[in-house]
Amino acid sequence: MNRRVLFLVFFFILLFSLADSWLWRRRRRSYRAPVPKSTQIWDSARNKVGSTKWNYYSYWGEGYGYKKTWKCNLFVYDVLTEAKAKAPTKWSWLHRSPISANEWTNPNSKNIKGTGCYKTVSFSSKQKGDIIAFKRKRKSGHVGIVSTNGFYISALKRKVEEDNIEAFRRRHASIVKTIVWRYKC
Repeated sequence: MNRRVLFLVFFFILLFSLADSWLWRRRRRSYRAPVPKSTQIWDSARNKVGSTKWNYYSYWGEGYGYKKTWKCNLFVYDVLTEAKAKAPTKWSWLHRSPISANEWTNPNSKNIKGTGCYKTVSFSSKQKGDIIAFKRKRKSGHVGIVSTNGFYISALKRKVEEDNIEAFRRRHASIVKTIVWRYKC
């Protein structure tokens, strides 16, 4: 009888210590801080640097027919969608499609504000993961994702590149306004 009691005591001590260890690991895992949405957006954009999927000559989208067009807006749409952020869309014929780069330059856009997830911020307070849009005179605008150290990531003519924001603005004298949007949901 003594042996049996000792065995049961030993067995329960071992069982409880293993259970406690397992529960402690699970508890510790659940305390990890969630990754901010802005970081998820930036990570998604950064992982696409060098990709030719959104180049000027590529075909993008099912039935949209975006070929031989600038696709910076489609790049931003795909990045936001991958990061599980609400990407603004508009009605185009019988379906919804991504908004244009020019619409990103409109601080009063109903399609952007209609998501309830974006607010404009000053250029000086931009952060990685923000959406930056450049309005041009008499031309299509341009849009990308703010990166670090004064850079942004966007689809250009041949591939997705990381470029210096100020250098881009100097190279394109037709830029009349820069708008920065921050995701807040």
